Amino acid sequence: MRKTLFNRLLFSYMPIFIVVITFTFFVFFQILSEQSRKEALNANKMLSLQAMRLIDTSLKAIDNMIMSETINNKQLIDFFNNEEKNNIFINISAVKKMQDMISYYPMIDSIYFVRYEDNFVLSNATSDQLSNYRDEPFIKKAMDPLAPKQWSGIRSFEQFSTKGSKPVVSLVRGAPFITGKKGMIVVNVATDSLQNSIADLYDSKTSFIGIRDAAGNDLFSDLHSEEQSKIFSNYVSSYTGWSYQSGLINGKLFHVISSLYNVWFIIGIVTIGGGFVWLIYVTRRNSRPLEQIVARIRGYRLPLSKELGDEFSFIESALSNIIEQSNQYQQKHDEDRHLRKRYLFHQLIEGDMGLTHEEWIGETNSLQLPYSFNKQVVLVIEMDKYSDFCCQYSRRDQNLLKFALRSVIQELAPKYGLVLWSEWTSPFQLSVMVFVDSEEEAGTSITHKLFESVRMWVQENLKFTVTVGIGEQVTELSSVANSYKEALRALKYKIVLGENRLITSDHIANHGQVEVFSQLNVIRSIIQSFRLLEDEWKTKYDKLMNEMKLGLLTKDEITNLMNYLIYYLGLEISGMTKEVQEIWMRDGLPRLSKIIDECHSLEQMREESLTVLNSFYTDLKGAQNRRLHAATIRDMRKMIEEEYANPNMSLEYLSSIFNINGKYVSKLFREETGQKFVDFLIDIRLQAAKRLLTETQVSMQEVAEKVGYTSAISFSRVFKKVVGYSPSEFREEAARRQIG
Repeated sequence: MRKTLFNRLLFSYMPIFIVVITFTFFVFFQILSEQSRKEALNANKMLSLQAMRLIDTSLKAIDNMIMSETINNKQLIDFFNNEEKNNIFINISAVKKMQDMISYYPMIDSIYFVRYEDNFVLSNATSDQLSNYRDEPFIKKAMDPLAPKQWSGIRSFEQFSTKGSKPVVSLVRGAPFITGKKGMIVVNVATDSLQNSIADLYDSKTSFIGIRDAAGNDLFSDLHSEEQSKIFSNYVSSYTGWSYQSGLINGKLFHVISSLYNVWFIIGIVTIGGGFVWLIYVTRRNSRPLEQIVARIRGYRLPLSKELGDEFSFIESALSNIIEQSNQYQQKHDEDRHLRKRYLFHQLIEGDMGLTHEEWIGETNSLQLPYSFNKQVVLVIEMDKYSDFCCQYSRRDQNLLKFALRSVIQELAPKYGLVLWSEWTSPFQLSVMVFVDSEEEAGTSITHKLFESVRMWVQENLKFTVTVGIGEQVTELSSVANSYKEALRALKYKIVLGENRLITSDHIANHGQVEVFSQLNVIRSIIQSFRLLEDEWKTKYDKLMNEMKLGLLTKDEITNLMNYLIYYLGLEISGMTKEVQEIWMRDGLPRLSKIIDECHSLEQMREESLTVLNSFYTDLKGAQNRRLHAATIRDMRKMIEEEYANPNMSLEYLSSIFNINGKYVSKLFREETGQKFVDFLIDIRLQAAKRLLTETQVSMQEVAEKVGYTSAISFSRVFKKVVGYSPSEFREEAARRQIG
């Protein structure tokens, strides 16, 4: 019985085995033949790509040489800057430089220079005025500012009528390189040289290569018969815009053979499908006895379970319990792995990782992390206007949008050939570690392109924007923390440089604390003008904002300066009337503080704070105009500014002129200007003294008398007390600054 069942099963499957194995051998040899043809086709495609790269490399080398010589070569600079139009020595030097270029790059057919100032053309073979030069139409077209400055398409170039014309491609570069205002350099490369440069790459009897310029004109082609040839590859150069086409001479025959292969392959698929149907039929027929046995077992399952004390229920329960425990263990393992990854990421960016190289490799294997490459760079993606984002979306929508941001980075990275690791390090900052396995410049460029595309995608598809701070590339994992700090530092300049952009260390100037402190005097000057109701405070305020922007201060530095402005303004207001103090405490101070806390850009801060200050300035002006002696104090100030050189200028002098008690004058002066009379007078006199010390060479006694002091000793004592050093030292320092 067993032998019969065995033979039955064996002979049932034997036809399927024989048919499939036989056809498999046939298909194998067909695939082997087709693979050879495909390899030939791929080799032909690589031929076209190699030809494109070879020509592009040669043309780029010529282009880079021309740019370098335009910037650095003295002969070329002298030629285009030549004030003596017929200086033969300079022309000969320029021609010699052309010959050197042609000798160094044999692919170059000819070179000529065009000087705009006198329309003079100088080539390696001749010189003439532009109007007489045979290539004048091309030059006129190239002189158009809108004309593309790149390799031209094929064109006919003729230097001498006796030699005739030849097909060339030309490169036009301006001189100097940046502006191109003084002339141009034209380099001509014959198409025959391009063809000869790639002639050794292929056998013209079996394959061909054709090149067309951006306009579709043939530079050259080995294609002699379109009926016997077929194009199999077409590449377009991103540098020149030329298209490179290649194929086989007997391309039609190649295509027919490939089609026959497809027919045989379809027949094989049909045969295998038939064998699969036969397999199902035989299996179904042979499985019927087994199905009957299983059906009978299922019929006896329930009674048997009761007789055996529900043993099968126990087994089923045990299996279910094991599966459930396995699932729970896997879930817990995944959660622990995620937490370990986050913890390890924070250790890396905070500089607390103490793992050796072998331990790091073990962690990457266990946590499925990317292996460390030659270089790493850390970027911090910060969500702009995060407070508005939180107010606009629910917690669920916030998490969904953050997930979308992180996902798009993970999806775009493989397209740029980059491996990265990202984690949220704060509610509004996503930190990304990019592993670079290429040259430094190439890796940096690719990284910038990736995150520029991420920024644009977020701007177009999500309802918020992001700013990306980019640290510097580091070669050691222990230096990742430094790259992270650089990325955070770059984001501190977002308030000045603007949101929704990439910020690198190249965008940041190196400004120290001295520049920040230098703005304190400007702030005090603004508040003094504001306090004295001088309209020039607005001009000073705009100048302060521009200096903060040009000085590239961080957000913390700008916030500190603005808080100092509020503090100093409040200090001045404290010496004024109760009415003004109430307006400041009720309206001015709260609004300015809110603006500083909530503004996301320096321009927004300038506009909103200026609105508040203008409003408060109007209230302050109205309050002072309502006071009885406001006009009198303004007249006193004007008199002091005009007669500060009067040695008799004092409170008693003013009280006698304006018929007001001296002590009352002092009190009014303090209330209206925020300064003591003596301080105001000394400040004006010393400003005048500084001008005299800087701009003239008069003696100290004369300076003292011109600013209201009868004695040079008393003048020097007051000057040193206020300024910090004596008048003579001040004059010497000013002279050194002017010389420097």
